[in-house]
Amino acid sequence: MSTLTDSACLKFTADAKDLAEAVSLAGTVAPAKSTRAVLQNLLLHGHDGVLEITGSDLEVSVRVRTDRVALASDGRMLVNAARLQQILRELSGERVTLAADERGGCSVATGDARFQILGEDPQDFPELADWPAEGGFRLPAGDLVDMIRRTQFAAHAEKTRYAMNGLLVDIKGSRLHVVATDGKRLALAERALAFEVEQPLHVVVPTRAMSLLQRLLAGAGGEVEVAVEPSLIHFRTASALVSARLIQGHFPPYEDVLPKGHDKHLRLASDAFHAALRRAALLGTKDSLAVRFKFGREGLELTSRVPEVGESRVTFPVDFPYGDLEVGFNPTYFSDVLKVIDGAELHLELKDGRSAAIVRELGEDGPSPGFVYLVMPLSLAS
Repeated sequence: MSTLTDSACLKFTADAKDLAEAVSLAGTVAPAKSTRAVLQNLLLHGHDGVLEITGSDLEVSVRVRTDRVALASDGRMLVNAARLQQILRELSGERVTLAADERGGCSVATGDARFQILGEDPQDFPELADWPAEGGFRLPAGDLVDMIRRTQFAAHAEKTRYAMNGLLVDIKGSRLHVVATDGKRLALAERALAFEVEQPLHVVVPTRAMSLLQRLLAGAGGEVEVAVEPSLIHFRTASALVSARLIQGHFPPYEDVLPKGHDKHLRLASDAFHAALRRAALLGTKDSLAVRFKFGREGLELTSRVPEVGESRVTFPVDFPYGDLEVGFNPTYFSDVLKVIDGAELHLELKDGRSAAIVRELGEDGPSPGFVYLVMPLSLAS
């Protein structure tokens, strides 16, 4: 084990609960296992009356700043993220003192307990990229949080799907789009900006980074600073800095795939529709998630038939002044969007049994332009 450098003489006291919150945020990106063991640690750096806690997995990095500490001496130390979080959770409500030792470890002490965690040299921890000297801009924090909430669920979960396992941030002129898709559905949130960008921005940010940013900004007002480099994006607030490697690859041309010409428009009660979908899908299995939507003058009939399991049939009242229509959908894709839509009603647009369905929010003046969700249909056996 390497010995500590002279700069690693950090010692401070803090409330365990306050410290645990900051450690938990930074520890979100610290991998439980890694070929580079140093990444399982957090870098703690105390200076100028503040403590900075940094975690990184080389793809996403976060640095959290807190001044709710009493520094006895400035310096740096590395400490295992999981172990430190575990200890702080048990000490909630107590004052704790953390100090680096000469053997590259960290001691955590309260009035009646003391823990010694083995550590490594802080110089072995990867350096975070500096904030770019120019080219940054600001976005409303509340709007960005809401846009992430409404889209991230539609991103592909597998990294092998290249750009689809991230969220597209697309800025042109004075409009901002955040988009996610897994190839079978697409969620798009739009906001108008108070400024115009000189150069369009079209980058794909890892979903984990956006989820972390959403957590950091939750309940926060004001703005978040954004800076983009050829391979990195940075988000900065007064208390945190998130940096992420951009996902390379071709994001689907989402504006081209948004269908047009849908002539069947419906208003559905969100909660009641959600309940009907859940009932219709009760007998579904992992390998058989399909519900037949049968629209007619009498309303909507939802049916699901699973071989060797059974059949469900649920009726739902809806005004459908069009010709009969049958189309199949994965009910989970509707349930997911119903969890992020605000308001008592949603706007559903249909065309035929082979075309995607479009879901929008309903505002006072009709369908809201700020959010659109597209769901591809399933092929149903007769």
